[in-house]
Amino acid sequence: MKSTQTLVSATGEQVYLLDRILFYLWLMVPAYQYSDLHVQNSRVGFWGIAALLIFRIAMRDLLRRRFVLASRGLLIPFTLVFAWKFVELVREPGSLDTAVLFFVDFLVTYTCCLLVAPRIFTVRAWLVGFRRVNLFALGLAIVAHPFIPDRTDMAGWDKGESWAFAHPNVAAMYPLTICLITMIMFGMRMKGRVRWFDIFCVAFSVVTLVLTNSRTTLAILVVATLLSLFNVIALTYVRDKPGRDVQALGIALKLCAAIVILGGAYIAFLSLGAQDIDDKFSGRLSFAVQVILSAKDLVLGVGLLPPGSNLLADNSTRGAGIDGLYTNLVYGEGYVGLVIFAIAMYGFHRMASFDRRCRVFFDVALVSGLLFGVTETHFWLLASPLTALVAVLASTLGTQAGSRTIVNLGAPLPKVIQRKNSRA
Repeated sequence: MKSTQTLVSATGEQVYLLDRILFYLWLMVPAYQYSDLHVQNSRVGFWGIAALLIFRIAMRDLLRRRFVLASRGLLIPFTLVFAWKFVELVREPGSLDTAVLFFVDFLVTYTCCLLVAPRIFTVRAWLVGFRRVNLFALGLAIVAHPFIPDRTDMAGWDKGESWAFAHPNVAAMYPLTICLITMIMFGMRMKGRVRWFDIFCVAFSVVTLVLTNSRTTLAILVVATLLSLFNVIALTYVRDKPGRDVQALGIALKLCAAIVILGGAYIAFLSLGAQDIDDKFSGRLSFAVQVILSAKDLVLGVGLLPPGSNLLADNSTRGAGIDGLYTNLVYGEGYVGLVIFAIAMYGFHRMASFDRRCRVFFDVALVSGLLFGVTETHFWLLASPLTALVAVLASTLGTQAGSRTIVNLGAPLPKVIQRKNSRA
C-alpha cells in the first residue's frame, strides 16, 4: 500500500503508508491497556502488530538482499540492557511466566522503537504523527469516559481527572507528551511560524494536565518549559565568536543550574523534614526505603519482576506497587542494572549530539522522562508515550545523521521480480 506522495524514512528508504498506520495502531495498544477497561490478552495485539511490522520489513530486505540496521550507535548499550535483563530473568524470584511476559514486552518495545521506527519515519514525520496519535488517544478517552465505569482498584485513582484512563498520572502522560512535542518542534526549527493548531495543542495539553492534578507531571512541565526557554536564549544570544569559548560557558551555566536545583532540594529537606516530604509524596519514599532494605542483594538485585512488583507487600492488598523507576531498577536489577540504564540514557543523548540544537531540545524530552521516573515506572520500563517519544526520537535523529549499517547479501533481485513478489 503506497501513498500518492513518496514517503522517505530516516534511513533514506521508501516508506509504505501501511507500515506507518500499523505503527500508530501499535502505539495505541498501551493506551488501551492503561484504560479503565479490564483488558484481557492485550499482548496479542501488542506482539502481533509488532511481528507484522518486523515481518514486512524483513521480507523487503530479503527481496533486496540488503539488510539495513538502524540505530547503530545504540547497539552496544542495548545489548548490555537485554543481556542483563536476561540474566535477571534467570534469577527471577517469583513466577517465571510473568517475568517472561514482561521481558518480551520490553524486548518488543525497544525493537520497534529503535530498529523499526527509523525505517518508516523521519524526525519530522515522527513528531507530527505522534502528536496526532496522542491527541486522538486523549480526546477519545475524554469522549468515551461517560460510557466506561471507573476503576477503583488503584491507589489515588480519584485524586484528579483520569477520564477513561486508569489513573490520573497515566492520563497526565498524554498532555505532557503533546506539549513536549510542540516545544521540540519549535525548538528544532521545524515550524516556520506559530499556527493556530500549535496554540490549540499547547492550550489543550495544559488545561487537561491541570485537571489531572498530577503533581509530578505539572512539575515536569514547568521544568521542561524553563529548559526550553533557557535553550532558546542560549542558542540565540550565546554564539561562537572569536575569543569566546561557548562550550565552557554552556558547561558553567549547566553547573549553576544543577547547583540551584540541588541547593533548593536540600533547603526544602531541611525546612520541611523527611516526614513532611514523604507525606507530600503520598508515602512513596518510606515504602521505597522499606522495599529496598528488604532486598538481600542490592548489587545484583532480587531478579526480574514486573514494574512495581516486590516481595515485601502484595500489590492487591496495598493498592499500588513500588512507585519510581529507580527504586524498581535498584530493587529488581541491582546497582548493575542502574549503571546499565545510565549507559543507555547516555547512548540516547549521544544519538542526538550531531547537532547542538537537536541535542539540547532532545535533552528536554530525556530530562522529562527521567524526572517522571522519580515517582512513576512508566518511562523506560513500559511502552508509555514518554518511552516512545524519547526512544524513537533518539533513533530517528541518530539514524538520519548516519548512524546505520547496511549489510549486502549479494546482488539484488531484478526489479520486475521484486514488484511481482511485493504484489503477491
